[in-house]
Amino acid sequence: MGEPKSHYATPTAARPSRPFFYGYVIVAMCFLNLVLVGGLLAGFSVFNVALLEAFRWSRAGTATIASVNGIAYSVLAPVAGWAYDRLGPRIMMPLGCALVGLGLVLASRSDSLWQFYLCYGLLAGFGIGGIDFVGTTAVLSHWFRRRRATAIGFAAMGLGVGIVIVPGVQILITVYGWRGAMALLGAGVLVSLVPLNALFQRRRPEDIGQLPDGDSVDAPSRGSPAVAHPSGNPAGHRDWTLRELLSSFPFWSIVVGHLAVGMGLSLVYTHAVAHLIHRGLGKLAAASIFGLVGVVRIPGTAVWGFAADRMGRERALRVATLMALGGIGVLMALGPEAPGWWPVAFAVLYGLGHSASNPVYASTIADIFWGRNVAMIVGLLEVTFGLGAALGTWFGGFAYDLTGSYRYAWGVELLCLVVIYASIGAALTWKRRFRPDPA
Repeated sequence: MGEPKSHYATPTAARPSRPFFYGYVIVAMCFLNLVLVGGLLAGFSVFNVALLEAFRWSRAGTATIASVNGIAYSVLAPVAGWAYDRLGPRIMMPLGCALVGLGLVLASRSDSLWQFYLCYGLLAGFGIGGIDFVGTTAVLSHWFRRRRATAIGFAAMGLGVGIVIVPGVQILITVYGWRGAMALLGAGVLVSLVPLNALFQRRRPEDIGQLPDGDSVDAPSRGSPAVAHPSGNPAGHRDWTLRELLSSFPFWSIVVGHLAVGMGLSLVYTHAVAHLIHRGLGKLAAASIFGLVGVVRIPGTAVWGFAADRMGRERALRVATLMALGGIGVLMALGPEAPGWWPVAFAVLYGLGHSASNPVYASTIADIFWGRNVAMIVGLLEVTFGLGAALGTWFGGFAYDLTGSYRYAWGVELLCLVVIYASIGAALTWKRRFRPDPA
């Protein structure tokens, strides 16, 4: 009789290690792209002040540069979405970065408003259409399903980092002038983000033999949507037709909310620094306070994305909206006699509150409309975001030129925050009632 076998002598075969999930690389690339988007949108607030001093144009006139940027983005968004569904991010994202970089370089040589409208407005706006909300939502919705809001939240941290660089942009303007600063930023985009996106972007995990969320091919994690069908959809999902989309309640609810998101965001991004300077802060101090919005936003987007996956989209957005309302209220109350910590309170409250909109909105859209045409649907929705952004930048300057105050602009901002929350709540109520998640 042979000797008894020892489990120490003959160990069982080691469990094969799970391969590195490439979706984390996609999140990192989207993060870098959104740093550019956040820096471009928020950085205009300090370029706006420099252009006002250099050319003595009206505030409405210079703010319209950002309005044209928003219109260009909104016009291209459906086309960008259609192209994403067919060409993928490996083509669209390098192209978008190239257009942004080229637009900044050309804008640095501009001397008239129409030239800024063409370069910073149209060209850079078209570029944003290739790398912002449309592309990020589309590509991450393919790579992540259970952790969709969390992934989008981590990527959207890039928007906060972009805001953080605003004081750095002010320093570049101080050292090199606004022309030199704009040219340096554009050149940096061309030599960094264009090649990085061309090398590392991928459309979906199935293209490289992986599954969404990094699930194992032989044993998907509990609670994961089923392995994708040949159509590209998981169980319980289907592709929306254009007719169904345009006749659906959640689409039009999110359209209204997207208009409010664009208008509210552009009001703050374009006019907050000018408002702080008008209230007595120095240029660098005002830029630093606005940069603090970005500092707070960096962890905020990740936290809200995680919270939206755990406690629900609507509940997370409700808390965030109350914080953002408080921040704008503090901004409206700022005056020469206000305590020195009030601008900081604005930055913290608004930065935390408004950072929820990106992960909550993007994940809600993907939850309802996910499928082979999700990028095109996001692109259609982004039309109203761009129109809202154009309207918000123009209205803030117009209201100041007319009244000598930004009070009416911030009143509209408060209304926008309420509409944002209501639109998402209505869309999610529809989803719970008519399109519940499959068991």
